[in-house]
Amino acid sequence: MIRRRVPLGVIGFGKLGAVHARSIADSTHAKLVAVCDVSAEACERAESYGVPATTDLDEFLSLGIQGVVIASTTPMHTAHIQAAARAGKAIFTEKPVGLTLKDTDVVLQEVVDAGVPFQIGFQRRWDARYRQAKDVISSGEIGDPVLFKTHGRDPNASNPANWGLDRNGGLFLNCAIHDIDAARFLMGRQVDAVCATGGALVHTGLRGLGDIDTCTTSLFLGEQAMAMTEWSRYASYGYDIAMEVVGTRGMVQFGSRRDQELGVRLSNSHGTTVFDVFGDAYRASIEAFIDAVATGEATEPGVEDARVALQIALEARRSFECGGTRLPVPPLPPLRPSDPVAGDLRPAYTR
Repeated sequence: MIRRRVPLGVIGFGKLGAVHARSIADSTHAKLVAVCDVSAEACERAESYGVPATTDLDEFLSLGIQGVVIASTTPMHTAHIQAAARAGKAIFTEKPVGLTLKDTDVVLQEVVDAGVPFQIGFQRRWDARYRQAKDVISSGEIGDPVLFKTHGRDPNASNPANWGLDRNGGLFLNCAIHDIDAARFLMGRQVDAVCATGGALVHTGLRGLGDIDTCTTSLFLGEQAMAMTEWSRYASYGYDIAMEVVGTRGMVQFGSRRDQELGVRLSNSHGTTVFDVFGDAYRASIEAFIDAVATGEATEPGVEDARVALQIALEARRSFECGGTRLPVPPLPPLRPSDPVAGDLRPAYTR
């Protein structure tokens, strides 16, 4: 069946926004229709795609788009999500939705009420290595998953002009949140407690802003499993990520350090096998969003994944601020559509 290409627009044409724009432009199932950015210079760069680029959000939303991909600065996410929901547009957004759970729930309630597709940009769920590891775990080959261990090491701490918990959420919300979601995804369990610690070991200027460049976080997933994550932002040798899940009968792992063979490794009583699995996770996540918009199927990860990961990241930061105290993570009641309000003219999403 020939499927109509989904018209999409990108809000925020920085480094990641440009990546998403390229993914849309290259897709056979979508077309890039418009770009919006507060910077006129960014709009000029976006015009290389031959589509309108504007600093006016209302104008952007009127340009025949069916969905938006939001890669704007973190403090602008809530406003952009809210505007897109009210305009009846499908939404893909980079993490986090907001810097507080209260603000996040306010805007995501609008998304739920509007009935539009929503996907949060936890790209690890669409990375071929993580999906291969998930398949191995789900197959039972390593028994019951007990321990998830991972590290993420970034080459730098970004431009100091962007430092501040009110700008990017800090290390826990900006970086460690990815591994928090990955732990839930791979282990198939909910986090019920967390403890974390860290420090500003290299980029000492972060200390005065309440932020850090190194953190370790322990996540307790019931009484049968836990996760241990490490993040740092001074890996002079380049971006580095690795993970392993230890089960009762084996282990699945992969790494990206230059002295290791890339791929997913399964170790159990039958020996070790290496799967040469690679993928463009960003591209795959956008393609998944496009498919959801086109078919009406549920998006993944969605509203509740965005809320829970943020809740855990906030509690991890609070644990760090309390000297590594173990803090409970109570279950969040799911967001439900609000009762209809007389005179509410917000459009319901229609394909």
